[in-house]
Amino acid sequence: MKQFANKWAGRIFGTNTGNVFLALDQKGNSIKGRFRIMDSIFGVSVYQCEGSVDNERLMMDCTPEYAPEGVELGNVKISGSLNRDGNIRGDWESTIGTAGTFELLPHSSNDSQFAVESKPGNPEQIHNKTLQVGSLRLFKEDVVQIINFMKKDFTAGRVIVTYAQRGSELTKYADDFLEKIDNIGTLNYLKLVIQEPEAYGINRVIVIEFVQSGASEIRVSGINESWVLGKAESLYQILRPKQNSLVTTYRKYGLNLNAVIFIAMLIVIPDIEKWQDRTLFVVVVFVLLSFLLFVHNKLIPNTAIYLEQSRPGVFKRAWPSILSWLIAASSSIVAAYLYSLLAGPSS
Repeated sequence: MKQFANKWAGRIFGTNTGNVFLALDQKGNSIKGRFRIMDSIFGVSVYQCEGSVDNERLMMDCTPEYAPEGVELGNVKISGSLNRDGNIRGDWESTIGTAGTFELLPHSSNDSQFAVESKPGNPEQIHNKTLQVGSLRLFKEDVVQIINFMKKDFTAGRVIVTYAQRGSELTKYADDFLEKIDNIGTLNYLKLVIQEPEAYGINRVIVIEFVQSGASEIRVSGINESWVLGKAESLYQILRPKQNSLVTTYRKYGLNLNAVIFIAMLIVIPDIEKWQDRTLFVVVVFVLLSFLLFVHNKLIPNTAIYLEQSRPGVFKRAWPSILSWLIAASSSIVAAYLYSLLAGPSS
């Protein structure tokens, strides 16, 4: 019969996540102990546990001893097995409907009884999720919201902020960044990173990078697939309402829109009799298309972050769309006017 009497530390996953510590005493096949949970959201709770051991399998019933103020706890059933690496992995389920999995590693001064003839534990796989976001207009309250949401599932990690200002990149902890946020002004580049150790010594990581040109991205990685996918999607849903749909669409499908304009040019060319006029018309249309794309990239940055303003006005959020429409309309008017001049004499 395996001896489970030891001090164990690890993490729980599922409907609740957090760090855990379990101290066990064992007599024969009976076992009891105290189970402490540092929930990522609700804080510390303590359970008294009793159960039994069947060879390498552990089963316990736990009742709440201490709960944070205003938090309801239920009785918890724990079942797990000692694996070949000397760790306990298993499932937990409470009477209030919460459930998940856990992993515990031995943490005492003498763990020789748990030693096994195997290599140090390695994760079965590391999960990564990357989501691209479109053109964004963010304000101070948006940045604060994103930073606070990133920290929710982390107990030890701190958000690190990197931003470009006056031609150089500065890196600060989020607390220091937020203290002086009113003095920073407008940014076109911002990178937010948070990480902390997970099981097997692997870090779980969130990286959000907002760039001036190119694709802004959300990148999440960790050994727990459900957490990685859920956290990435939650962050994307927070940023989605803050995207500028018109600018995003143009940047995403700009080449296709240019192709449509090019086809329209081919259709109307036969109405222009002289080859010199047709050549002029083609050159002007290509110049206009190139100018349209260039102005969008220069005047309408992919990311604009206005940290001096918490509650933006309607025009502040709408100006990229207005400018985009004005540029497109101006180019179309110029092309139409040139066509009327060149095709006019033959009609």
